[in-house]
Amino acid sequence: MKLKTKASCPMCGATMEFNWETTELPYFGDALIIAGVCECGFRHSDTMLLSQREPYRHTLVVREIEDLNARVLRSSSGTIHIPEIGVDIEPGYASEAYITNIEGVLVRVKNIVEFATNAARQAQDAERTARGEEILSKIEMALRGEFSLTVILEDPFGNSAIISDHAVATPLSIEEASTLKTGMIVLDISE
Repeated sequence: MKLKTKASCPMCGATMEFNWETTELPYFGDALIIAGVCECGFRHSDTMLLSQREPYRHTLVVREIEDLNARVLRSSSGTIHIPEIGVDIEPGYASEAYITNIEGVLVRVKNIVEFATNAARQAQDAERTARGEEILSKIEMALRGEFSLTVILEDPFGNSAIISDHAVATPLSIEEASTLKTGMIVLDISE
């Protein structure tokens, strides 16, 4: 299916065109891709997964540098935990799906922690600055293969995965899945 719609740009108010297209994405299944570009430079793109699977947890212990190449497929409802550095990446209303690798996940986390650490430094918050520097040090060591950490990817809709021979996939119970954020409003009409 292909569809074009028009809407007002949230930045400048001009009319912009959106392209809507369904496609099959490897590992994710059927998806709706939405993309629009305005003359002012504003861009909007989103990928909405149209299928739902059983809830799953994928766990990979990153022990050696080769583990950084493991493929990570995170849907907009996926939650990533890295307990050794105290990081949880939970979906929000503007979450987007992405495909990367473990190194890419760590670089994303590093960029966010650098920003937060610089803000703490400017606010002269010594405790938060030190905590940020500690996390950044561990990420740098992990990127060099000198620090082991665990990457856990949980998805209540089963549309996320870590693809590696060393990754362990386990189903989540209904109770475990119900505690996860989904990044969207979910209505249960079965009751």
